Amino acid sequence: MNADLSSAIAAARKQDWVQALDLAAHAAEAGDVSALTQLAILAGKPGETDCQSLRAAIEATALIAASPLERVSDDSPIAVSRGFATPAMCDWIINRAQSRLEPSMVNDSATGQMRQHPMRTAHVCAFGPPDLDLVLAVLQTRAAKLTGVPTIMHEAPNVISYEPGQQFGMHVDFVDPSNPLFARELEVLGQRTVTLVTYLNEDFDDAPTQFPALKLNVRGGVGDAIVWSNVRADGSPDIKTVHAGMPPTRGRKWVLSQWLRNKRQPFN
Repeated sequence: MNADLSSAIAAARKQDWVQALDLAAHAAEAGDVSALTQLAILAGKPGETDCQSLRAAIEATALIAASPLERVSDDSPIAVSRGFATPAMCDWIINRAQSRLEPSMVNDSATGQMRQHPMRTAHVCAFGPPDLDLVLAVLQTRAAKLTGVPTIMHEAPNVISYEPGQQFGMHVDFVDPSNPLFARELEVLGQRTVTLVTYLNEDFDDAPTQFPALKLNVRGGVGDAIVWSNVRADGSPDIKTVHAGMPPTRGRKWVLSQWLRNKRQPFN
């Protein structure tokens, strides 16, 4: 893991975004194309190549701030953060994920094992610790500030790609505490309390996130994050958050999913 990234995500050191950005600028000056490209994205100046100018354009506190949550309706726990990611960030994440997509898996309640299932036909790419970069680290930090859940409790971010006809059928994101097969997961990893889904593009038709119990179909614009709690105030699972990623009828839908737990994750 690069020093600039470890400073950003607080891996083995205190989180320090000023240091992370300074180190990224030094790496860019030394010829690191990825660092230069990410600096330009974070500065809001894609294509710019003056490292010091780019670094000067990024104020760390503003960088990790997210627009406030807006309730979708008074009767639901669903909220949206408009412009959570910039279009340039979204393009960067899609480009990174395209060559790394794999078939999706589901956590089988009958066996407690991960397996492929016809209810989930979209493709996915997980960005574990070795794969993280500054752009993803910014979005993890913004998610932490929006929800109050620190990044050490975040699962690896996942990019999900839906081509026409592909879907993620009706499901819940919480881990069922009544199923003894999931007891060990809850003990080690904790409950999946919050879901944050960022729309990375909009050139597709249909394909909302559907919440039938709440009578809601939600679709964000480029960079909008949809956020909801999977549990009630007392920590018990909220079955009303059952939802589905509906299939596009034209084009390809890209989203970034971040699942937040109530325990520190072993890889953080």
